[in-house]
Amino acid sequence: MSALPLTRAFPGAQRSAWIVIDDKRQAQAIADALAADGWQVCGVASGLAAARRLLAATTNLPDVVVSGLRFADGDGLQLMRALAKRPHAPAMFIASRQQRAVIKGAAALAEACGLPLAGIAEQPVEAATIARALAEFAGRRAAAPREARPPLKRAQLLAMLESDALRPWLQPKMRIDTREVVGFEALMRACDDDGQLILPDQLIGALAMHDLLDEATLRMARQTVEFVAACLGEGMAISASINVSMQSLTDLMFCHELAAAVEQFGLDPSWITIEITESDAMADPVQVIENATRIRLLGFNLAIDDLGTGWSSMDQLTRIPFSELKIERTFTSGVERDRGKRAIVRACAQLGTELGLSVVAEGVETLAELDFVAHAGCTQVQGYLVARAMPAPAALAWLRGLDELRFELPAR
Repeated sequence: MSALPLTRAFPGAQRSAWIVIDDKRQAQAIADALAADGWQVCGVASGLAAARRLLAATTNLPDVVVSGLRFADGDGLQLMRALAKRPHAPAMFIASRQQRAVIKGAAALAEACGLPLAGIAEQPVEAATIARALAEFAGRRAAAPREARPPLKRAQLLAMLESDALRPWLQPKMRIDTREVVGFEALMRACDDDGQLILPDQLIGALAMHDLLDEATLRMARQTVEFVAACLGEGMAISASINVSMQSLTDLMFCHELAAAVEQFGLDPSWITIEITESDAMADPVQVIENATRIRLLGFNLAIDDLGTGWSSMDQLTRIPFSELKIERTFTSGVERDRGKRAIVRACAQLGTELGLSVVAEGVETLAELDFVAHAGCTQVQGYLVARAMPAPAALAWLRGLDELRFELPAR
C-alpha cells in the first residue's frame, strides 16, 4: 500500500507526528485533527510497507507515531521494533480494535523497546479524542527536563561526601486502619554546585561504580538514625527504613558499622528497617540468606522492596527472615482501573499476610488507590497522597504539625 499525501504542516510547529492506521479515512481524520491542533503531520500511511518507506526517507523522526496494531501487510509490533533501532525514537500512541490484553501487550513492548508511550485508545475512537490525549502528552513532556545529567565523576562524589552534601530525604508511611504516620523511608539525595537536586537513579550507580556506596549508605544510616532518635525523644513513635544493597551487606565491617550507628544514639535496632530489592533477594541463595539472617540477628527489621518487578522464587521468600513486604508503585498506580494490577496487588498482599509480614503499598497518590490497597489487605501506604519526601528538618516539623501523628486525608 502506498503512503497517503502528506498533510499540510503548520509553520513553526514544535510538535510532529506520523499516522499509521489501516483505515485510510480514519487515518486522514486523525491527521486533520492533529493539524488543526497545531501539529506538523509529516506522514500518513495505511500499512507497514508504507510506514517503512517513510522511515527510510527521513533522518528526522517525528515526536509521536499514532499507530494501529494490525495491517494487511504486517503489524504495529514490527513498526515499533523498527522505530526503536533509530536514534531519537518517537513516542507511540496506540489506537487499535484489538482486545485489551493485546493492547496492553503492545504498550509493554513499546516500554521494553525504550519508546515512550503517549497513550492508548480502543477503537472506535474520535479523532478529536486522540488529538486531546496527544496535547496532554505534549504538555507533560514539555514540563519534564529534557537533558540528562552527565554521569557523576569520582571527584564530584568525594566532594559531596566531604561536604556532607548527601542527605536522606524522608517519605512518610501511614498505617491504613488508624491513619497514623508510623515511619519514614530514607531516600538518598544530594545537591550539585548549582543547587539542583540529584536523585538516587543518578547517585546510586555512580557511587557503586566508584566503590563509594558503602560509605554513602553508612552516612545516610547515621543521619536517619539521628532523625528517629529525635522523634522518639519528643515522644513520637516513628521508625525508619534504609535502602541497602546486598553487596554492602556481604561486608561484615559494614554490618558492624550499621549496628554501631544505632548504638551511638542509644536506639533499639528494631526501630530501623533495612530494605533490599527483590532482585537482590533472588541472588546467590546462600549469601542472601546469611546476610539477611545476620541483619535480623543484629536486631534490625528487614523488608523486601519493589516486590513484583523481578522473577521471585517463592521458596526463597519463605527462607529469608523478612518482616515487611513492599509492593512497587508500578502496580499501585491506577490499580483501580487495571485488572492485571488489581490481581498482582491482591496476590502480593495475601502473600505478605500469610507470611506474617507488614505489607506496604508504595506510590499511592489517590483516594481510589488507597481504597483498593486497603481492601486488598495492605497494612501501610507510602506515596504523594500522604506526603512527598522531604529533608529531615522539614519532616520533623511536619510531624510536629500533626494531631497525635494522625494524618487527615484530603476530602473526596
